[in-house]
Amino acid sequence: MTRNITSSQSDTAARRRAVAMTRHEKVSRTVARMVAKEIADRQLAPGSALEAESEMARRFGVGRASVREGLRLLEAQGLVTVRQGLGGGPIVSEPSGSEFGDTLSMYLQAKGVSFRQVAEAALEMEGLAAAMLADRVAAGEKVDLDALAGKRISTDMTDEEVTEAAVGFHETLRELSGNYILTLTGSALAHIYTDRMLEAHPQVWSEEERQSFESPHQAIHDAIAAGDPELARRLAREHMRDVIDNLSSANPRMLDERVDWR
Repeated sequence: MTRNITSSQSDTAARRRAVAMTRHEKVSRTVARMVAKEIADRQLAPGSALEAESEMARRFGVGRASVREGLRLLEAQGLVTVRQGLGGGPIVSEPSGSEFGDTLSMYLQAKGVSFRQVAEAALEMEGLAAAMLADRVAAGEKVDLDALAGKRISTDMTDEEVTEAAVGFHETLRELSGNYILTLTGSALAHIYTDRMLEAHPQVWSEEERQSFESPHQAIHDAIAAGDPELARRLAREHMRDVIDNLSSANPRMLDERVDWR
């Protein structure tokens, strides 16, 4: 008599074999990798519910403790959120640049990397993002530059709104570059050095400082809108250099401090 094996049974058997073949690493890490792959393969959107820990344990053929630890690994990376209580359980999250920045800062701290190196890398990436966006415009791609132009700084803004608009301009610039790796990595670097630099800055933005954001942002926007990648790159780099110099002037030794994992 031929035994019929359902697709679900076959998938479960395959997953259990995958776990068995990776005994050289912690089972929890194997589980984490497999859950992450399933999220990608199924293209699950943020907010999508994943199956319960007990079901994962049954399907992978491992203990619930290994599943729980694997989910914690994914949660630390921002890929999954585990809700507690009735109706809780693991759901898909959307990793952000700030979460990636937190993880990256741990590695940079271990290597003794300074904030100066982070700022220099961020400067180059901002220039690259501006150039890539200008290239998209020059190629005739549909790009919503209104989103970039909307991050304007006006005289009636509060200091908090100035910070939000200034940071938002660069976030939008990276997002519009069309390259997710650049967007994520650039945002991670920006998260590391921006937070540290703003700590040393007075809460009040002077009129001169407000203008030091608005005029360069407008020039960068115009170069991008004109489809001029080299000009956009140069203006973005020059602006970032000025921002770094100005923000670090309150604490000149800050750039030589070691990145710390917070």
